[in-house]
Order: sequence, then structure tokens, then C-alpha cells
Amino acid sequence: MKEEQEAKHPYISKPVRRKKIDIKRSDKLSNLAESIAAYFPNLEKNLKMAKMDTDTGNFVIKVLITSVIYTFAIIIALFAILFTFNLQLLYLLPGTILLFTFMFFFWMSLPAVKMLQRARKIDQDIVFAGRHIVIALKSGIPFFDAMVGVTEGYGAVSEEFNKIIEDISLGKPETTALREAGDNCPSKYFNRVILQMVNAIVSGTDIAVALDSTLDQIAKEQVISLKAYGQKLNPLSMFFMLFGIIFPSLGVVFLIVILSFAGGEALTIAPVLLPLIFLLIVAIQFSFVSIMESSRPRFELT
Repeated sequence: MKEEQEAKHPYISKPVRRKKIDIKRSDKLSNLAESIAAYFPNLEKNLKMAKMDTDTGNFVIKVLITSVIYTFAIIIALFAILFTFNLQLLYLLPGTILLFTFMFFFWMSLPAVKMLQRARKIDQDIVFAGRHIVIALKSGIPFFDAMVGVTEGYGAVSEEFNKIIEDISLGKPETTALREAGDNCPSKYFNRVILQMVNAIVSGTDIAVALDSTLDQIAKEQVISLKAYGQKLNPLSMFFMLFGIIFPSLGVVFLIVILSFAGGEALTIAPVLLPLIFLLIVAIQFSFVSIMESSRPRFELT
């Protein structure tokens, strides 16, 4: 593993550490990982945008290992359940293949999920950080010092501007540092702000005026997103009441009544079905809550 390299500049109090995580791997495993990574052309870009300090080969190897571990653990649990209730164990073979495939694609989607989380964190504070820069510019503060002013106090946006200030302090041109920050950021709002900054610098126009109009448009779009989310909650709440509360509760009652009328050996499946029904109800409710939570805009407007 390579040693950590530290780069300091006068505008960042803490040293900026760049570290690349690597794992030992054999040639065969490396070739397999690279072959699999070739089927995911956006993987390298997604890893960079998600700020995951690894390359495509290492990431695919970690995904394969993690998928095998989780698949093995779940199959052991399923084997214990099937063996306890004297059910067919042959279902484990196709189940293992399907479960491993699901686990593989699930963990391969991790960079996209982290990208989305990072974009939401940036969108939450981009308007406030942009207003800070506009006010600083209108007060006569130089553009570089205005960007330094937002390197703290604005969460993920401050991290992005910290990287920009670091690159500029190390000798990179302002426009190049800004373009690279925009290219490596998953937030569309941040990209628009950076693009306006670059265009204003290149054309020689007033950055504050161009940035102010862009921030007004972003704020209006965020208000529209909040209203759209409020309208989306009504049908989601209705479906949650139907499929998460009414249908499961009434369905269990009707199932118990029907089984009680059937009598005989039919009642013996009730102890097996009830835990599965309970898990299904929990899964449905968790899915609805997750959908409502994930679709909620993270930004706040004041």
C-alpha cells in the first residue's frame, strides 16, 4: 500500500490526505474482475462521483466476496428452516443462484446509491452557499476569497469547495479546478452553479449577477419539487393504508376463519404460514416507508 501523501495550503486548517485503498489479488481474480467491470461502463465514473477510494477491479472483487458471504449466510438460515419443517431441500440450488445474482447486482448498485446520497446532501445547502458567495462578491471580496468563505458551515458543499480551493492553491487554474469539480459531482444544481462561475470568468462578466439569477432559478425548482412531493404523498398514503394495514389484517382474519372451517389437517399449516405472513406484512410496510422517505426532498428553503 502506498504511503499517504499530505498537501497543505494556507486556506485549509487540516491537511488534505489522499489515500488509495487497494487489496491483494491474484492474476486470475484480477482478470475476472476486470472482465466483469467491462460490462459496467459507468462504474469508474460512478465510483469517482461517489468518492469511493477504489478502482473498478478492487470494487468488483469486494462485491463478489461480499455477495458470496451474504449468500452463504442466508442459505444456511434457509436450510435450517426447511430442515425444521421437513420441506424439500432441492429448492436451495436454484435459490442459491438467484440469491447470489440478486446480491451481486445489489452491491454493484452501491456507487449509484452513494452518488444519490451525496447529490442530496449537496442540494440541501447549495442555495445558501451560493448566496454566501454572491453577498461576498457584492461586498467587494475577491472571488477566490469568497469561495474560501464557504469551505466551512455548508456540509457537503463545503467539501466540494475545499477541494476546489486546494487545487487552486496547488497551482491549478480556477476554471480548470471548477470544471473538474463539476464533472466529478453528481448534483445537477452544483454543476449549474459551477458552470455559471466558469462562463462568467471566461467571458469576463460579473460573477455575482450571473450566479444570482441561477440561484433564483434553482430555488424555484426546489419549491416545485417540494410541492410535487406533497402531492405524491396522498396516493402513497392511500396505498399504504390498503396494502400495508387493511388487506393484511383482514386477510389474516379471513385465512384463520377459512382454516378453522376446513378443519382436520389443514390447520397444521397455520403455524408455518403465520410467521411468513408477518414477515410479508413487515416487508410491505417497510417498502412503503422507504419509498416515501427516499422520495422526500432533503433541501430546506427559508
